[in-house]
Amino acid sequence: MKKLIMTDLDCTLLPMDQDAYINKYVNEIAKLFYEHGFDGKGIAKATMKASYAMTKNDGKKTNKEAFEEAFKALVIDNAEKALEIFPEVYGDRYNCIKEVTSVNPYAKEIVSLMREKAEFIVVATQPMFPLEAVQKRLSWTNLEISLFDDITVYDTSTFSKPSCGYYEEIMKKFGAKPENTVMLGNDVNEDILPCEKLGVETFLLTDGLINVQNHDIEYLRKGNYLDLIEYLKSL
Repeated sequence: MKKLIMTDLDCTLLPMDQDAYINKYVNEIAKLFYEHGFDGKGIAKATMKASYAMTKNDGKKTNKEAFEEAFKALVIDNAEKALEIFPEVYGDRYNCIKEVTSVNPYAKEIVSLMREKAEFIVVATQPMFPLEAVQKRLSWTNLEISLFDDITVYDTSTFSKPSCGYYEEIMKKFGAKPENTVMLGNDVNEDILPCEKLGVETFLLTDGLINVQNHDIEYLRKGNYLDLIEYLKSL
């Protein structure tokens, strides 16, 4: 039995068109801030630039703090007010993003097997969002946060993918070591290679595969959803 099994969310548990997701997310930010009298397009651009700061976080502050510092540097006028408005992004308007996702018929079985095969299971999703946003995305594939021991979000994480520090932070929280930890994901650069570097066992989901840097994946343990289920059964 493993100590810890981590799984990615977007394009792994929740199938989606990631480019379409980003476009819809940015458009909703712009529309929201136009409604509040801001330069919506400018706020959307600042949001994406400030989000990059979270990918460079080094463990000295939360990702939320890193985002807000970068955002304030980019949005000189009324930045504090803009940050107060931001939670509205993840209200009803966020539901439009569901249009670019689809229900994963294997998700519940995958999570059930994770629970059977490990002491702790974690949704290791890129921690750039508040819990409300991740909770909604989980619900779109008929999963609840109560099924997991933890979900990585921006106000509690101090690293982001593909930093090895991100995975080390999760393992430390649950007293896990690389040799008794597994990571499941579809993104070679963000989900798999950092874990391989740490000595964590991985499974690359080829349904929804992302390999933007064209890494060699022939040597990796990989397969589709049905292969992933068989892999989990074998643990």
